[in-house]
Amino acid sequence: MRAKAVKLLVLATGFLLLLYLLARLNPSAVLGALAHLGWLDFAIVLASGLGLTACLSAGLYPLLSEEVSAGWVFAARQVRDSAGDVLPFTQIGGIALGMRVLVLGGVAPARAVAAGIVDVTTELMAQSLFILLGIGLAAPAIRADPHWAPYLGWLVAGAILFAGGILVFAFLQLAGSRFAQMVLGRISIGANAVSFRDAIHALYRQRSHVALSVLLHLAGWCASGLWLWVVFWALGKPVTPASAIAIQSMLEALRSATVFVPAAIGIQEAGYAALVPLFGLSPAMGLAASLVRRARDIAVGIPVLLLWQLSEARRLKQPSL
Repeated sequence: MRAKAVKLLVLATGFLLLLYLLARLNPSAVLGALAHLGWLDFAIVLASGLGLTACLSAGLYPLLSEEVSAGWVFAARQVRDSAGDVLPFTQIGGIALGMRVLVLGGVAPARAVAAGIVDVTTELMAQSLFILLGIGLAAPAIRADPHWAPYLGWLVAGAILFAGGILVFAFLQLAGSRFAQMVLGRISIGANAVSFRDAIHALYRQRSHVALSVLLHLAGWCASGLWLWVVFWALGKPVTPASAIAIQSMLEALRSATVFVPAAIGIQEAGYAALVPLFGLSPAMGLAASLVRRARDIAVGIPVLLLWQLSEARRLKQPSL
């Protein structure tokens, strides 16, 4: 009960931050930026967003290539992202739903949990590289900004520590630590601890598959920057692809640091508003880009979650797997 109260408090704080930004950043300027977005432009944003999801899901496929189709892998990623972006969940809740979709696709529960956790680990490894890449691309602009310049060293150090933490997390999984078992208990979908341990060790022994997963996730993260480039183009304020990747990498670093905030409400908006001035855009344009991202998440996420619920309802009428 206390955990639910804390979650509601964090969510309310995020909404208050969002309302504060809307009031502080000249709502007419934000609405003016959004007015430039036509229906065709938004359709392009949606289509490119689905392409981005396909890129982000690719890192999971090498871990399950012999057990499930690429379509189910895409569906698992889309449900995972939709739950994290639309529902009042943290990202961990979305990850659990993604594993559930894999089970519906025919993957054994222990294997689905193991593959899901290894996928998250390789994705975070790639994300740490993506953050370092983004900081490198943004370094000239950061050094030229008197407000950001003092923090460049801290940003690099934080990214390196983040990468080290992910390596420790991978080691804990292999060591069968209580922490890994705790994670399993929170996202259990029918797997038992012994089967999970065997499955996760088998996955990490496939080193070429794990390495390929990291590389594909890195490509997916870079694609997220290119998707942001499409968003700014649709808003009539194009930036260079390198600038878009830099903005997106630092924004994702902020989202990861505040993973406990459901759907990153307020955090995402504040991040875009603070980062885009480094590249010659107004904070209002950053807030507009965030709202377009929210609109895309809702336009895709709600139908996806409804279809998933329909699939679950149909499965209840059938004998359990």
